[in-house]
Amino acid sequence: EVFHIKFTHGTADVNDAPIKTKYVELGSMKDKVTAQLGLAEKIVAVNKDSVAELVISKHFLRDIKGNLRTFSEQKVRCATCNAKYRRVPLIGKCYCGGKLMLSVSEGAIRKYVEPTKHIIEKYKISPYLFQQFSLLEKDIDSLFGKKARQLGLERFNAK
Repeated sequence: EVFHIKFTHGTADVNDAPIKTKYVELGSMKDKVTAQLGLAEKIVAVNKDSVAELVISKHFLRDIKGNLRTFSEQKVRCATCNAKYRRVPLIGKCYCGGKLMLSVSEGAIRKYVEPTKHIIEKYKISPYLFQQFSLLEKDIDSLFGKKARQLGLERFNAK
């Protein structure tokens, strides 16, 4: 036994910990970020804007930049025989005749753009971080074109 160690929460058994963490329980990244920022808003000693900046700079922007880099250097693979090529063969398809597919999709690059926009609108973010995100968004739009918005049928329903 160890004595003279100060603690904040008494426990009968050290192994009596939660089986699943909140990170595992919360499925989507949106839920995880919402929970993290919600907790930051509740704790008085925590600067919620600083937490929002850290989420954007350390997670979202790094992921977007990494996926953009990977997309520009990506390989293609055959859907039939799973052969991988650094460059698309001159005949435009696999030597087995199968269809070639990109290994990184547009969705993988755009997946954190909307959550980042939402955080930027809700919290005070430094101008530098905002400019960094704006430039990345322009890069994505120049690479893939502007993301088309799907309109609902109610928009065409004239009364």
